[in-house]
Amino acid sequence: IFVDDGSDARLGLPRTYGIDDLPIILQSRSFDSDGSIEYDTDTLSSLDIVYGAREETVIVNGAILPVAKVPPGLVRLRLLNGANAQNFELRFNDQRTFHVIASDAGFLSAPVAVTALTISAAERFEIVVDFADRKAVALETGPDKEMGIFGRVAADGSADYVSVMRFEPTTATPMVRELPKRLIEPVAAYPASAVRRRQFIVNSGICTTRSQATAHEGMVALIGINGKTHDMARIDVETELGTTEIWEIVSIGMAHPFHIHGASFRILSINGGPPPAHLTGWKDVALVEDKAELFVAFN
Repeated sequence: IFVDDGSDARLGLPRTYGIDDLPIILQSRSFDSDGSIEYDTDTLSSLDIVYGAREETVIVNGAILPVAKVPPGLVRLRLLNGANAQNFELRFNDQRTFHVIASDAGFLSAPVAVTALTISAAERFEIVVDFADRKAVALETGPDKEMGIFGRVAADGSADYVSVMRFEPTTATPMVRELPKRLIEPVAAYPASAVRRRQFIVNSGICTTRSQATAHEGMVALIGINGKTHDMARIDVETELGTTEIWEIVSIGMAHPFHIHGASFRILSINGGPPPAHLTGWKDVALVEDKAELFVAFN
């Protein structure tokens, strides 16, 4: 689903679907010998329970190592991490510069030049890549550094970058040649307007008592927030529509993608410092290791 208010047309961004405007859905999967997807929750290891199932093969839009034919100019890629748990460390194999123009909840104020991009589960980014040099290039992902020794992108545990798809420029006339210098200024965040501050501690670890969490194959995994596991029937906090709050998210020991449904936020700080430029727009996913402060708007 694309949510579009027409701003990209006014800005002159690539917007011809399937030509210079491509959805890129990244996932990791394991396969049985017959080619079917392997996902057996009855035999997951304890690490899979605690750290999430990180599978052996990266797929893009349901395909392994697809090839996209693109015009020799600017191409817009709408990235979505649809993996169960894998964080993708994306770059191009020639380490070319590309520009982040939008994140989860809308455009940035200006394109942000990067050579690498981390995208966590459920997170979205829009990037613009220039293929004017007409050279074929591969998009690749590296080891999941946010997971430390548990990160992996290949069945052999390789720490190297691996290709996930290939782009081959055609001989067609470029459709868009120039990236706008300014995009859409995000609605400002005013921390002083927040009606309250809350702290949410993301718990992950192996526990010893069944009363703390759900038992699975003899192991007990505590996966929850503020010491409580998920329960659709329980309401932990309430707020009022139209208000804003500051949430401090704490995740010790590993990075967690913290995701809110039905609300957007601005990242005020990550580990005590300002967020990088490509994370300054409105979002609903934040990859948190240690601490992050979020300005949450309930509109």
